[in-house]
Amino acid sequence: MQGIETGQLQETVQALGLSNADVARISGKSTGTVSQVMGGKYKGRPEVVGEITEALAAWRKAQEERPEVREVWFTDGQKLIQSVLGLTYATQGFSVVVGPSGIGKTYTARNFNDKHHDVLYLRCADGMCMGDVIDALLDLTGTACYGSNSQRLRRAIRALLEQGVRMLLVDEADLLVTDGSRPKILKKISVFREVKEAGIGVSLIGLESFDTVLRTVGETYVTSRIDMFRKAGVPSARELGHYMANLGIDPETEGARRALSLAPKNGSMRFVEKAAQIARQLGDNMLEALRILFAASGHVKGA
Repeated sequence: MQGIETGQLQETVQALGLSNADVARISGKSTGTVSQVMGGKYKGRPEVVGEITEALAAWRKAQEERPEVREVWFTDGQKLIQSVLGLTYATQGFSVVVGPSGIGKTYTARNFNDKHHDVLYLRCADGMCMGDVIDALLDLTGTACYGSNSQRLRRAIRALLEQGVRMLLVDEADLLVTDGSRPKILKKISVFREVKEAGIGVSLIGLESFDTVLRTVGETYVTSRIDMFRKAGVPSARELGHYMANLGIDPETEGARRALSLAPKNGSMRFVEKAAQIARQLGDNMLEALRILFAASGHVKGA
């Protein structure tokens, strides 16, 4: 019975034109689990095939009912990030991309991930230790977590290679260096160095503080392995206005102009998007949306 369900699932995925990474994102399963299911090699819970099928059905229905999709559009800074990611993918190199908060680093990274079935996306969390980083890789590949750090890392890298992963995207990498301890930081970064040494491209993406700490704690150990480094800047006023218009708000109104003037110091594109979302719920009243934002935060810069 499970074999029949798997065959039907394979046909559905093929008809929808989805990659394993797409299916993993839609179903909430790891890429490793999806790869095993799609390859007919999954030996875990039999319900997983049905769960993935149901998730795809719900996703397909949502796509059919979804209203008009806004224009897919990128700022110059996001295009710069795309360029570095593309080069890292092509050369299977080791890159670092940094930039201020709110400029769309995560959006750009996820967009790149969505378009490449052989790219894995890892989002860091505050307080991660070396073991946590390794376990995150094991989870991404659907590999069991047991043994010492070195044993688990070898298994994780082997799984990445066996699953045909060409590149690893590491988002919010600045959270790996917040503890300030040089030995701990180097141990965490060494995980990605080992991944790169195995022939898998790695791109570390984070705030500008990430680059500062890297150069402080590991001049030769880390930076000598980095092939590419770029710093993405904040969007221009023109780009922020275009983004607001793309979100359905006229950028020439009084409230919109006020929001755009505040955006550079308050999260840039993220601020514009949040303000636009609230304004749309208030009949496009951006001034009232800003009042709500200011009251909620109490410390919006320039308010």
